[in-house]
Amino acid sequence: MDPVSLIYRSPVYRKLQELGAEFREINGYAVPSTVGDLAAQSAAVAQLALCDLSGLPRIGVKGLHAANWLSEEGFIIPADNNSARRQDDGALLVRLAPNEFLVLGEEARPYPCIEKLAKGDKFPSKSSGLEKPFLVLRQYSQIWFRLIGGQGIDTLAKLCAIDFRASSANDFQIAQTSLARLNAIVIRDDLDGIPGFHILADTASAEYLWDCLIDAGAEHAIRVVGLKVLAELKQG
Repeated sequence: MDPVSLIYRSPVYRKLQELGAEFREINGYAVPSTVGDLAAQSAAVAQLALCDLSGLPRIGVKGLHAANWLSEEGFIIPADNNSARRQDDGALLVRLAPNEFLVLGEEARPYPCIEKLAKGDKFPSKSSGLEKPFLVLRQYSQIWFRLIGGQGIDTLAKLCAIDFRASSANDFQIAQTSLARLNAIVIRDDLDGIPGFHILADTASAEYLWDCLIDAGAEHAIRVVGLKVLAELKQG
């Protein structure tokens, strides 16, 4: 499908088109399903691969008592700031501060916990009361990239001062840091034993950050992949 046919598409969709990406629709958003040869994409994941997840569901929750409210709603709350927990439906609940959270749905499928939060008629707004949490709509304000592969740590080391080696950054550990001189959230989330990272940053800087990651990973033959490859890896 042509991503231009939809209202919502990634800020880097032109770069993906240049690489021969095939798109599919998820909730009205054009997302890259495959990018070039599927076998080559699958092989690249072990070495170094970059995927655009910007069209996948995510939502933020913050405000006084947000942690207690989410717990009452059935969420498994990470014990510490800058950590994350996988939820029963597979979504990742990220704790950025004592009462600031981000929920990520990495696969092209429904996530009941995100859908529940997104129902505005049942969720307080920022102005509805000081004692209630409110939504932070991250779907269009932040880009979301997935960097995965054995050379991912070395690639990030070129752009960021944080040490992301396993001895220093455990799975589901988070760094709110400067990446290529941009404010970014970097979440360690290994996939089937392969080092992996979620990267979220301001949408306005999407093409710049994408180019920085491609440049930093060039010596390791970084390859752009689609969602289909990541889904197959998750399924084993």
